Amino acid sequence: MRQISNSLLSSGVELRVIAIETKKHPIVPSAEFTNYKENTNFESVFVNTNITIPKIVKSLLGKRSIHANRFYSKKMNERLKTLFSHEPFDVVIFESIFTGAYIPTVRKYSKARIIMRIHNIEHLIWRRLALQEKNLLKKLFFYSVASSLKRFECSLFKKIDGYIPITEVDNFYFSQQFPTLCGQVIPFGIDIKEYHYEKGELPTEPISFFHIGSMNWQPNKEGICWFLDNIWEKATAKYPNITLVLAGKGNAELFKSRTLKNVKVYDFVEDAQQFIKEHDIMLVPLLSGSGMRIKIMEGMALGKPIITTSIGAEGISVKDKENILIADSPEAMLDLLFFCIEHPEKCEEIGRNARQLIEDRYTQEKISKDLIAFLNTIKSTI
Repeated sequence: MRQISNSLLSSGVELRVIAIETKKHPIVPSAEFTNYKENTNFESVFVNTNITIPKIVKSLLGKRSIHANRFYSKKMNERLKTLFSHEPFDVVIFESIFTGAYIPTVRKYSKARIIMRIHNIEHLIWRRLALQEKNLLKKLFFYSVASSLKRFECSLFKKIDGYIPITEVDNFYFSQQFPTLCGQVIPFGIDIKEYHYEKGELPTEPISFFHIGSMNWQPNKEGICWFLDNIWEKATAKYPNITLVLAGKGNAELFKSRTLKNVKVYDFVEDAQQFIKEHDIMLVPLLSGSGMRIKIMEGMALGKPIITTSIGAEGISVKDKENILIADSPEAMLDLLFFCIEHPEKCEEIGRNARQLIEDRYTQEKISKDLIAFLNTIKSTI
């Protein structure tokens, strides 16, 4: 969301950002945020997104998705009423479907065109989780969540003027469902100047594999647990000096009761980019999920070789064995770990090619031009 804001600002757009602040995602003051706040006329409204019994009952009675309904608040709705009653806008971008509950308010009080920024296909994430789940009750619950989210997602597409998915996969799905609605793929863009990379840096001995991501996101938790249960012990049996470093919110709590050989766990790292630079090979063993993995994009921008699954690589124009390494079974992923350990020069080449792909296709400059062109098209239909 910061990236799309910066893309608009760099193109001379007058921008206002209103955000939902939550207990999980509070406003954290910093010099960078102060500058961003001034440039975007930023303001936020706190919303309690905790799932409570009354919210569950209300959602069930109204046949609405509890996961979407928890982002709605009367306070935010009143603020939007006031804002759109007094200020004119050309276009309003809703970031993710979870802001979609406020679309009727904007439509009522503004003549602006409404665009939905699609981060992923939310119901597909839960459907994939259901397919992987072995516990019957959890499986049924995940399918129920997927069904309610699908209804919610599809209902939003009947209320908007256009949509901006970040992957071709997501665009294909929604274009099939809503063929007359205007859509344009605008992937995540990298400000390449912020990602310093030096060619020729080989993985160092002993090689460190790493994963960075919140364990509060179910697909991350599922993927890393799968990796630890099926792959890591076999890898260390053959190469006892290798290490695995896990970083991200919830890691310490999740793994506190597990004895893990050659594994370091960090709940928080001060600088994510520096953390990526300090380690050798990125692991993204996703078995579910949807959309585009931003951390993979950042790892590629820093020239890191990345081992992931087909779902992890989904939405990025990568080629296996050329600029990324893809495996979908424990045996295949274990082979890739061995390959990286035994062929450091090839790893460096894959990382170098990954960086080149970002420079060729995913820079913020290119993304900004495509975004503005699409918004001008939508605006011209007013």
